[in-house]
Order: sequence, then structure tokens, then C-alpha cells
Amino acid sequence: MEDLTAKVNTVELINKDVYQVTLQVNDLSFIAGQYLMIALPTGEQVPYSIGSAPHELPNLTLYILVSGPESLAHKVVEHIKSNEAITIKAPGGDCHLENGVLHSAPEHILLIAGGTGFAQIKSLYSSLVEQKFSGKVSFYWGLRSAEDIFAQAWLAEAKEGASFSVDIIVNESNDTWQGRTGWLYEAVLEDHSNLSNSAAFICGSVGMVYGTLDQLELKGLTQERCFSDVFAYAPRPAKPSL
Repeated sequence: MEDLTAKVNTVELINKDVYQVTLQVNDLSFIAGQYLMIALPTGEQVPYSIGSAPHELPNLTLYILVSGPESLAHKVVEHIKSNEAITIKAPGGDCHLENGVLHSAPEHILLIAGGTGFAQIKSLYSSLVEQKFSGKVSFYWGLRSAEDIFAQAWLAEAKEGASFSVDIIVNESNDTWQGRTGWLYEAVLEDHSNLSNSAAFICGSVGMVYGTLDQLELKGLTQERCFSDVFAYAPRPAKPSL
């Protein structure tokens, strides 16, 4: 990863706690699925998945969830807001489209995101569309409630503009939500009974990633065909012996 200067274009609150940040970076190349680090004056370096695709350069999009005023993410957003340009390190990560998965001719590519894991999966999805990928692709996005959904315009465009499928699954339904409900993995398994020839990219918390993988393996998905940044820093928990 190298140090780069990123011009700050916009910082916008797009739902109750997620900010969309757009940057301009002139000397960057990356592969869909990779991430960058935002360098703070304190010396801290905070990773965020790149939420835009490579063909959108020099513009980059980030999605930053701010859980509260004491959070590190709040510090990041305030730093971005208060500067016309920031320092980033990029690119990083090997959970991307050039890791050999496309050459393995998967029957189906599953793109599975929890919360702001949406950013990485959106980049993968947009890049596959741009490449005119001819295989089957299914994007599943899990959220706690309908109020947590963001990037509505992009979602509408994605659903109308490509042959790939896009599904949003909400844990906590209410009278205003007419879409799918339940656990994210349940929706995937409901749609796909045999995953032995499929590949998956999963982005979310450590528990979400490994919990989803555990369930998908029951339908034939192998870990060798499953990709996540989580694998690089969090070993898989041992399964309890029976």
C-alpha cells in the first residue's frame, strides 16, 4: 500500500448513522473488492472497503457507519469533514476479483453483505456489470431493519439495469416493509439448494462471516471458494465437538 492524497468532494449523512464519502484520487489503481486506510493525525490508520468500482476512478466512494460520538468512525468523519484533502493508504486486501475465482468457472457467484459490508460487495457487483460478466450473480444484503437501508438510488438502478439479482433481507420487519425477512443465510439457502459449484464473497462482522459460511457449507460451498477479508485477521473459530 502506498500513501496517496485524496481530495474530499462530499461528506453526506445518507441515513441515521451512515455517511457516504466521495473522494478524488488521481494516482490510484485497485481491484474491485480491495480497501484503503484513512490516516488520522494521531497516527491511527482506519480501514474502509472501497464502495465504488475501478472504472469510476478517479472518484472513490466510502460508506462509514458512525455508532456514536465517542467512536473511532466519528473521529474519521470529523477529520474528513474538516479537511479539503486527506492522506490515504491504498490499495489493500486479496478478497477481490483477480484472485482466480473467475478462472475457476463457478456456476454461481454469491455476493453476501451485512450492514456496511455493502461497500465491498457493491464494488464487486458494479465491476462484474462493467466487465459484462456472463455468469450468474446474486447479491444478498442483510440489515437489521428497513430504516438501515441506504444507497436507494443505486439499488434501484442495479435491480433494473443488469441480469444479476439483488435481494435485501431485513431481520426486524414492520408494517411498512414488504420485502424479505429473516436471517441472511436463510435467504441464500432458500434460493440455492446446491452450492457445490458456487463461489461466494462475504463481507461483514467476523461472527456474520463465519456463521454464514457454516450454513452455506451445509449445501456444498467449500471454504476454498469462499472469500472474505475476515480470513486475513480472524482465525475461524473451532466448531464444538459432538
